[in-house]
Amino acid sequence: MHDDNYAANICLANPGLAIAGTSSSLVKYANTFTFKANGRVSASITTANAPGLNTATLHAPYPNGTAATPGSLANLYSRTYTLIATLPINGTSTATPVYTWQVSPDFLTTGDLANVGAVTNPDTSNGCVIGWVVIANATGSAFTPGASTAYLDEGANLVVTYLNNYAYMGN
Repeated sequence: MHDDNYAANICLANPGLAIAGTSSSLVKYANTFTFKANGRVSASITTANAPGLNTATLHAPYPNGTAATPGSLANLYSRTYTLIATLPINGTSTATPVYTWQVSPDFLTTGDLANVGAVTNPDTSNGCVIGWVVIANATGSAFTPGASTAYLDEGANLVVTYLNNYAYMGN
């Protein structure tokens, strides 16, 4: 696989990642957008909720050789989630992308800057990073992203940053 493929894998309009609504554990793409993956352009994507953050997997290579989903995020730690849309290889221009989350290992929150450097590119050239969600937990207790009562707007001590893969030079 060539890095040139990834330079072209980008959103062609801003997906507008945001919390799905007040008191929600879900992320949505709030804007209509398209993306390009391996030279192919997706059909127009309309506003919808992304899969739950609790479906995220750590990026390969997996610890102990097994795909793992992260659990609770400890106090004073952060985690970066990457939303990936994958176009079916043999799909038509109206093919529905498959959305998945990859997640970084937890890292100590050391400042107010979001860290997307710990997350890697999609495993396939027909995947496109839609954006990133960085959660910094300073609530004083563990926080479990994706749990039905773990709201992304929980308070000032839970900082959630939404970044879109739009107007970048690629990922």
